[in-house]
Amino acid sequence: LCENSMQILRLLSEEVFDFSRGQLTQVKIKEMKSSLNNEFCLIHDLCVYALANSRKPELIKSTLKALAAYLTWIPLGYIFEGNIISTLLQLFPQPTFRNSVLQCMTEIAGLQVDQSYDM
Repeated sequence: LCENSMQILRLLSEEVFDFSRGQLTQVKIKEMKSSLNNEFCLIHDLCVYALANSRKPELIKSTLKALAAYLTWIPLGYIFEGNIISTLLQLFPQPTFRNSVLQCMTEIAGLQVDQSYDM
């Protein structure tokens, strides 16, 4: 059930932020992004919980794929002020998760950040 939820969350992000270009009006896209931003705390908490507590490799992979879809637009505080990066680094040595973790880290590395996060 949780695996399916992660797949639905990933597809939702892709629909709103990747595939909707040219199909939805800018107003509708902005409205959907705003709504997802307002509700992202719940998505974040679910992802963090699944990564920290699951022992099922398929659930962890599904969660990492969903997270990768959200990393390009979530508020930066969730990434740089939370524990997402340390969780990803803990999973990276495991061959089963390495590609998915690398995808997440690549998304993070490509983000445009402001001065407060520039080390």
